[in-house]
Amino acid sequence: MRSTDNRPAVQAKDTAGAKAAGAKAAAADAAAAADAALTDTAIEELAQVADALFLAMRRSRASYAHRDSGLSFPQLTLLEPLMREERMPVGRLAAGADVSVPTATRMLKQLEVKGVVVRERSAEDERQVLVSLTEDGAVKLATMRDRLRERQARSFEVFTPEERVQFVALTRRLTEFITGADKAEGAGGDGTGDGTENEGA
Repeated sequence: MRSTDNRPAVQAKDTAGAKAAGAKAAAADAAAAADAALTDTAIEELAQVADALFLAMRRSRASYAHRDSGLSFPQLTLLEPLMREERMPVGRLAAGADVSVPTATRMLKQLEVKGVVVRERSAEDERQVLVSLTEDGAVKLATMRDRLRERQARSFEVFTPEERVQFVALTRRLTEFITGADKAEGAGGDGTGDGTENEGA
């Protein structure tokens, strides 16, 4: 009696099964990729949330700045670096606030009249004007900063400790990406001026 060799049929069946499994896995991967891809709706939702967060934080800072120090939000943005460094040139303050040197100079003149800052020529380079806070200006900014930090601490209590860690990591990553993209595209302030003031400033 002749034996029947069914190995080719078994191999063909195994091959077909493997192809079917491969196709199923590929389809699953494609579906997962489609789910993960940013749709126009998802992008719009993310943009709206980011814009709303930015505006809410800006309004909060502006409100505290005016109430606790009598400063406008642009003035606060210009002066904040002086809370970390005692004296700074106008050019660096302008760059940090993303405004031109002439604009920063006009703002600083107004703040000097109000007794918030002092401007003086650099001993090393007379073209350069150094800015520092007056005692009254330093007190105003410190008071504003402390109250703002208290408000921020209360706001962050809505998150769990794990969520706060995630928030910091994700926000830092997004900030670094946006900053890097802006630098690559040459974005920034109007950049007018070279960081020095003329004798009439």
